[in-house]
Amino acid sequence: MPTSKKPKKHQALTRRKPRQERALDKVELIFQATTALIEQSGIETLTTNAIAEKAGISIGTLYQYFADKNTILDALIGREMARLSERVIEAFKGAAPERPGARIPILMEAIMKSYGGKAGIHRKLLAYALAHGPATRLDPLLAKLVALFASRGIALPGRSSLSPADAFVLTHAFTGVMRAVVAGPEQPPLVEVQTSLTRLLTEFVLRSASHPG
Repeated sequence: MPTSKKPKKHQALTRRKPRQERALDKVELIFQATTALIEQSGIETLTTNAIAEKAGISIGTLYQYFADKNTILDALIGREMARLSERVIEAFKGAAPERPGARIPILMEAIMKSYGGKAGIHRKLLAYALAHGPATRLDPLLAKLVALFASRGIALPGRSSLSPADAFVLTHAFTGVMRAVVAGPEQPPLVEVQTSLTRLLTEFVLRSASHPG
């Protein structure tokens, strides 16, 4: 009795899956090696040969996935930006704040939580992105912040949202300070920056509420 054959589509899927998993494993090894090398000696001295050696793969295998060290860094930074966006959205969940500006410290903490860890790897990646990457790299996050500030970011008596213009200004004031905190060589203690930024943004929101349009 002839055995039934698997549909070609199913056969293709079962063949591709192991290769996809192996590829993901290799990419993760490359990411881990790159991260470890940045922690050890920074980004500027990074080379693809050093990454391949650290990852335990051949340089030819590395080039199957990435053209050079810049494409590896771009991929790592892209992953960091995606995670940063997730933290920003998480900070806006839950009930509206009880007073104007109450979300600002929560938002700052969400953004800064990952940028003071071991050797500041996340800080180094973001600082590199701000210094070397295209200006559009932060556009998706900025657009998300504008939307969140406009719709639910600030609580005011009888007014739960900001105008698009106010949300735009508020977002860029906030991210401008965060850029300086992440990329700047020197800044005041974070708690003092947080207090000043909260006061600045809160006063802006209160004034915009009393003078709408």
